[in-house]
Amino acid sequence: MSKSVYSLVLTDEIVRAIDAMAYRMDTSRSALIDRILAERLSMQTPEIRMRNIMENISSFFDEEIFRLQTAASEGGMLIKSPLPYKYKPTIRYSVELLREGKYLGRLKVSFRTQNASLMQLMNIFLNCFASIENRCLMKYDDLDVVMQIDNDKMCRMLNMPLLRDGRKINDPNLTAEAIADYVNFLDRMIKLFFENADNRKKAVTLIEDAYKERLKTVKVLV
Repeated sequence: MSKSVYSLVLTDEIVRAIDAMAYRMDTSRSALIDRILAERLSMQTPEIRMRNIMENISSFFDEEIFRLQTAASEGGMLIKSPLPYKYKPTIRYSVELLREGKYLGRLKVSFRTQNASLMQLMNIFLNCFASIENRCLMKYDDLDVVMQIDNDKMCRMLNMPLLRDGRKINDPNLTAEAIADYVNFLDRMIKLFFENADNRKKAVTLIEDAYKERLKTVKVLV
């Protein structure tokens, strides 16, 4: 949806109340008025779509494993997961939804550690996982595996949600579930790799087998 500048005459008391609400919600006056009008008219703006997805996503994470923190923007969330490995590092997943464009959003993965050997292992895993994803998803014409890997960090673009049969969907709950499912799976694969770090060939085989099995049952791909 495009946006334009309009001149409105509003009651001062209403504007003060809007500004106070916008401050509490960490948004702008214009964004809040746009949101209120869209909800009143039963229209779904990109901001409402992003908010609906973010409101649904937390229900698909196990609170005993993950710690979730909603970012200041309506389209952002930070997810933390402990890695049961030496020095107890933390894996950070940052989900950022995009208002418009070809992609649904981006997922950033980073590793909270200063240990060089752990950072190297994470870099090996990320490159291995990227290679497996490219091979397994190449049959889907509408899915692009776009990843940028920088040492122990990764940024992966999230595609518009796609059913396994190739149909596109626009359901916020299914989209939230798909994002959460991907992060959950990625988290399990990182931990699986580190559990078998002493035998990397075995680790790679286990991850690829798990990825292929996932594609047989996953509802929505991103």
